[in-house]
Amino acid sequence: MLAACASPAASPSATLSRLPTAAPSDTPTPPPAVSTGLPLVNVTPALVLEPPDFVPSPTPTLLALPLPSEKLIIEAPGPGSQTGSPIRVVGWGGPSYGDRIRIRLIREDGELLAQLHTWILAPTGRAGRFVVDVPFRFSSVAEAALIEASYDNLLTGRLDHLTTRRVVLLTTGRPLIHPYLVAAEKLTILSPYEGRIIEGGSIQIRGAAWLDEDLPLLVELIDQPGNVLASAEVTVAAPALGQLGTFDVTLPYTVAENQYAWLAITERGTNPPMVMHYTSVRVYLKP
Repeated sequence: MLAACASPAASPSATLSRLPTAAPSDTPTPPPAVSTGLPLVNVTPALVLEPPDFVPSPTPTLLALPLPSEKLIIEAPGPGSQTGSPIRVVGWGGPSYGDRIRIRLIREDGELLAQLHTWILAPTGRAGRFVVDVPFRFSSVAEAALIEASYDNLLTGRLDHLTTRRVVLLTTGRPLIHPYLVAAEKLTILSPYEGRIIEGGSIQIRGAAWLDEDLPLLVELIDQPGNVLASAEVTVAAPALGQLGTFDVTLPYTVAENQYAWLAITERGTNPPMVMHYTSVRVYLKP
């Protein structure tokens, strides 16, 4: 009877029975947030990444000219090759005076290391391939050098064409020979053409070239005895060094009678200080 008269608040079972039961839910309860200990405040700067402004660069204008093939080509060794002694020089050229090709090996300081002649492997009076081994000797381990090939005009015996190739000479070590892709003429006289009759006391020369060094071309008008009738330097207008450009120059001349002469153009270099490329055409001058 005492238990029945007791207050309902004193009964723990009665208290638990009056707690509301939560309805079941299909949504999972999110995990409690984990504090990093670094509160964000209003003064915290925001990091904004923006793409840089695009600044267009000028595109160089590339020239498209109908250039002839090279008259004289050093096919091997290619540019930048490293080779020991003897160097096997393989090329193509001509026709030449006496069917001969002149080969010279020149050190970086301009000293001549070797010089010899070889013959074009073709019928007399035609262009063809040449192959020759060029021995050399020096005291250092390696040196930069220049291979020079040239030939004389078939009819006159004067220098007609010259070309060069930069290589590294080795006295020890393994050779590394790069290939060479035949390209168009490096130094081209577009006007006047071979055998053109020139009169009036001046001759206009137009051409195209790409150069290894930023130096002007040397243009010369030479008579049969070898005297220089006129000469000038002309700059090649090209988008960049090593790209194809054009040149245009007018040479005044004075002759007393009709005669043949040679228009010669020379590309010069400073390392070594030698002729890098040479080409010429024969013209007929009138007063």
